[in-house]
Formats: sequence, C-alpha cells, structure tokens
Amino acid sequence: MRYRTSTPPSSETTALKTLSLVLNAHSGTTRELGREKVLEAVHGSADWAKVIVHDCSETFKERVSKACAEPSDYIAVAGGDGTAAAVLNELVRTNCRTPVIPLPLGTANLLPKRLYGARSIETILREAPEYPVEPLHAGEVDGHLFFCALMAGFPVRFGQAREALRPDGEGRQPGRALTYLRKAMQAFGQTRMRLKVDEDETMKLRRANALMTLPGGAAAMIHGARPGEEVLEHVFTHTEDLSDALGALTGFLGEMLNMGELNPLRSQECAVLDGPSKITVMLDGEVLTLKTPIRISLRPNAALFAAPEPDA
Repeated sequence: MRYRTSTPPSSETTALKTLSLVLNAHSGTTRELGREKVLEAVHGSADWAKVIVHDCSETFKERVSKACAEPSDYIAVAGGDGTAAAVLNELVRTNCRTPVIPLPLGTANLLPKRLYGARSIETILREAPEYPVEPLHAGEVDGHLFFCALMAGFPVRFGQAREALRPDGEGRQPGRALTYLRKAMQAFGQTRMRLKVDEDETMKLRRANALMTLPGGAAAMIHGARPGEEVLEHVFTHTEDLSDALGALTGFLGEMLNMGELNPLRSQECAVLDGPSKITVMLDGEVLTLKTPIRISLRPNAALFAAPEPDA
C-alpha cells in the first residue's frame, strides 16, 4: 500500500506544511556538526515548511513524546540511531501515522541509507515534499523495533569495534576497539544460538554463531523504501572458518543470496532465539543485551516514511 502526499507548494500563497524536527545535539554526527549548523541546514533546505524544533538533548523522553503527539505533516529526526529508534517506537506505540524522515546523522545510519542512499540531509529535505509516503514492516524484540536488521553473534562485536574507531566527540578509542575484537573472537568460537521459526519444531536452526533477521526480507533491503513481503527472513552462519562466516554475513545482500548459498529461514509471525543466558543484539545499529529466550515478532506496516521511489 502506498500513501501519496499532496503536491509541493507551487506559489508563495500556498500554506506551509509543518515539519516537526526531533533534535538530539549530543548524539551521532549531530554532535560533530554542532546544533547550530544542523538547524541552519534544516531551515535552509526545508523552506516549504514551518519547522518546529523539539530539542531533546536534556529531557529526552518527554521531548520525543511531545514531538510525536503534536500534529504535523512530517517528523524529521536529527540525532543518532538511538534517537531515531526512540521516535519510531513512540510513534508505533501511540499508533501515530505521521510520515517520518530519518536524517543520516547517526553512526550506522542503516535506515537512512536504505531509504535515501547517499543523499545529504539538505537534498533529502529539499526533495521531501515530492516523496511518496510508504509503510515499512518492522521486527520487534522486547518492545524495541527494527526496520532494517537484527544482528546477533560475533558480527555485533565487530560492529562495536568499528564504531569505537570513529572520530566522534570522544575521539577514536583503539583500546575499546581491541576489547570488542577480543569479544568477537570469543563469540565466534563459543556462541551457539538456536532459532525456532513460527513455533514449528521442524523449522529449527541449531548452533549458529551469527544471525541476521530482516523484516520484509533481503530483497526489500536491496530495493530501499519498498516494504517487501510480510515475513521475517533469517540469514545465519554456523561455519567453523572465520573468513567464510564473515564473507557470508557481508555478502548475503549481493550475489551470494542469489546463488542460494545461504538458504535463509522465513517466519510469517515470529521466531524465538535461544542459546546462552544472555545474547547481545544490534537493532538498526543500536546494541542491546537481552535475556534468552528472545522472541522476534513481525509488525507489518509498522510506520510510514517519506522516501523517494525505490529503484526497480
């Protein structure tokens, strides 16, 4: 199902739309650029809208709730991956259907990259009134939503090591990166996860050391703003060779999936992840440590997004 916005303003007399901007100046790339520079870019690019700024740098939860509750034509998110996740969780919790524009100001930026590719925040905001509005499926774990991917196992630790080397407000942290790399090697050799699909004992994965779950399937991720099928697709590895496992996890969106080498499992409603007493997962770039068993549920058409037409 596709939702169309009205056409962009054609004259100076056309009423401005309302853009609620959730700003967290202490997270993601927003911290590096600075609050004033981000606001300048937003106001300069979204001249088609009245911009209402909700600065959630201090009273985070209250400001996010207020931004989601106030009527507006769009909600743009300027902050880290966690800020975007908080806004989306609140919108879904309150059944608000305001289209979201997640700006690429986080660290992982999985969702903005999926929706907008390499577009800058200025380009996204200039083009936003022309974008169709599309719903996306989400996965849900312990009350937390993800629209791109859940990762579990040793790749999560490699992701944390990479983020520790980013030149953010705290500077590069090679010591922390080495700690995560050691944890990644331990997880590769020791983590053995199990996955049961749709309560079906015959559809069970054993002894995986890496898992990636995608709402809508891998094809939806490749094609951007399309919601994809109403499924959770589970890509996994349980190889004994580290290079093979890394190749599988990084290559599944490309030729390897088309070649059928990974043979992902699919669930129509939910899957249950089990293994150690606690498992560290990454949801669209945000890291959580959860007690097992972990129930992964599908939330069809969970939220609306303003995004360009995906490539065919």
